[in-house]
Amino acid sequence: MGARQTEYTQGRTCLLGWLLAAVAALTVLTGASDHHARLPTTADPARHPHAAATLGAQRVATGLHARLETPRLLMDGLGATRVSVALSQIQAHLLTAVGANRLATPAWHRVEIGAIRISDRHLQIDTLNQLANNALHIGDYPAATRHAEAMLAILEDGGSTNVRMRAVAFGLLGTLARRQGHFDTAMDWHQRAIRLLRDSGDEIYLARALSSLGTVLRDRGDFAEALNVNLQALDIRERTRDQLETSYRNIALLHREIEDEQTARDYFERAVAAADSRGDPEVYASVIGSYSSLLNDVDDHAAALKLAEEGLFIDIAVGARSHEGLQNLEIGRALLGLGRLEPAAEHLEAALAIGREIRQSEITARALLHLAELALERRDLLRARGYVDEAISHLERIQLRPQLAQAYAIRERIAIAQRDIEAALRYAHRHSEQRELLLGTSASRQLAALQARHARTNASQQLALLQKDNELQAANLHARELRQHLSYGALASLLLLALSAWRFAGMRRLNAALATRNAEVEAQRKALAEANQQLSERADALYQAAISDPLTGVWNRAHLHEQLEQRLAACLSEGREFAVLVLDFDHFKSINDACGHLRGDSVLVAGIAAIRTCLRAGDMLGRFGGEEFVIGLEGHSADAARAVAERLREEVEDQLTSVRVAPTRITVSIGFATASQLAQPSVDALLDAADRAMYAAKAAGRNRVMRYAAAA
Repeated sequence: MGARQTEYTQGRTCLLGWLLAAVAALTVLTGASDHHARLPTTADPARHPHAAATLGAQRVATGLHARLETPRLLMDGLGATRVSVALSQIQAHLLTAVGANRLATPAWHRVEIGAIRISDRHLQIDTLNQLANNALHIGDYPAATRHAEAMLAILEDGGSTNVRMRAVAFGLLGTLARRQGHFDTAMDWHQRAIRLLRDSGDEIYLARALSSLGTVLRDRGDFAEALNVNLQALDIRERTRDQLETSYRNIALLHREIEDEQTARDYFERAVAAADSRGDPEVYASVIGSYSSLLNDVDDHAAALKLAEEGLFIDIAVGARSHEGLQNLEIGRALLGLGRLEPAAEHLEAALAIGREIRQSEITARALLHLAELALERRDLLRARGYVDEAISHLERIQLRPQLAQAYAIRERIAIAQRDIEAALRYAHRHSEQRELLLGTSASRQLAALQARHARTNASQQLALLQKDNELQAANLHARELRQHLSYGALASLLLLALSAWRFAGMRRLNAALATRNAEVEAQRKALAEANQQLSERADALYQAAISDPLTGVWNRAHLHEQLEQRLAACLSEGREFAVLVLDFDHFKSINDACGHLRGDSVLVAGIAAIRTCLRAGDMLGRFGGEEFVIGLEGHSADAARAVAERLREEVEDQLTSVRVAPTRITVSIGFATASQLAQPSVDALLDAADRAMYAAKAAGRNRVMRYAAAA
């Protein structure tokens, strides 16, 4: 089956599905559905026409499928293979059209076997594509991979010129790689698909491939390039009107990541309208599910509940288990926000069961986290602790930082309630660290989006400038032609003198026009240079704000951690020593209590100024939190690190004598550790070791330096 026939088949499937949905919508509420067994007690299918139509369409499609089974078996028994294959195709398309993918899979397998028997390679390729998409939909990634690879093998074995289906196979393999966390492999597959489709001029499938690549880039955190690729896809889709809702949703998700709420809302509204007009309930459910998550993030819980509940009905009907789990999560979040704890628990427990069933850590961890919040509301500390500890184990593995920061905050609250001060401090420390990292990530995302917008604006201005230059070149060429004509006319005959004079006057007018245009171009060039300078300054300011502590001007925790990781890795690879010092101002709380926080801030500023005088240009200095600072030293032995620490301690004591604000002088306690002390050196391990040494220095009387002593 060629590209045109594939389009025809897909169009026939969609049309058939919605004809069935239209018929079924009239009868969906007249009887019980098998799907209702999984619906929560708070749900009301009559409120959601899309869901009602989907459930009814499934009932009608299943009935028609059963009616076709007898003639299919009869044709199969009579050896009428082509007729049997045709009937199996009808059954498979019926079930696929209404999202009954688990039921459709056996029918497609029969079509595949029949295609092999009648040696129809095009039908076999199309069937493998359908099987791969079905398996992808229900989360059976090994089966989806087998079908996509088999499809590609047939295309390459026969030297097929069907560019579109080759690109489709590449796209399937790319999507599978992304969902399993293999982002580099996914990018390679999608880029191969894009090259094929650009060469063939197939804009519809090119836009789909660009959208898939944009999703990979977003998952990798490359927001500027992801925005650029998705805008390219949107440009194409606004011409072809194909899957507009996908581009709108992808761009909305990117703006959500950079915390641009209003723009994200605008694009989500466009995505919902486009999905609704398209008439595909599964696509519609995916869009409103993503939108409900944004609405919960901004505390618009009533609107989030309405959308997620409708999406849940549709996802249950089509058997999309992972999406069903996510919809239950958003319903649970919305109900929690509305203070309806009992139904919230029901939905969160449903999400947790699905997450564990399909082994999807994100759904499992997020459900556990919200169940922990609910248990805290009920003052059930033991259950809350069990939930949040399990959530933390998942979140630390998959590194979902916003949820991880939230989990540490909940764990801190539980520890305080249980009067476990040591655990409360430990989790408060971890929560602070995650917040620092999130603030740095957010600023980086905003900077990336700014750079993408800058690049697009710059490209537009450059295009306008090139158009002006082209006009100028054309005008200059015309002027040269006029000069030549004038010269020829003057030499040819005095009779043409009057004509020459008239042309000369025209040339003067043209030169004046050219001068005006040159001035316009120069003005535009200056405006462009000024705009670029402003954007560059804004980007620099945003970057400095993202990496600096606003009070002392040293690196903030997130940037310090990143630099320590880079420098430690370099030292370990080169066989050089690396030392970390943790410095804490003594009795700082009493300074704040006695003199106020402004005076305390002035002590920190003065102390950091003294510390800077003892450090080299390449040494690292950052604020770890509160009155605690961290110094990283490359190539320093333990003795050299101790010497630096003693200089720092003495300099702070000497320099801050004049700013004494308490009965005792202002001093610091310093702990340090070296990489060679640790069996498996890492930044976190070094920070922990130096922190322990600092607390040992305080316990020994403060105003001293202590080296980390590893346990025997």
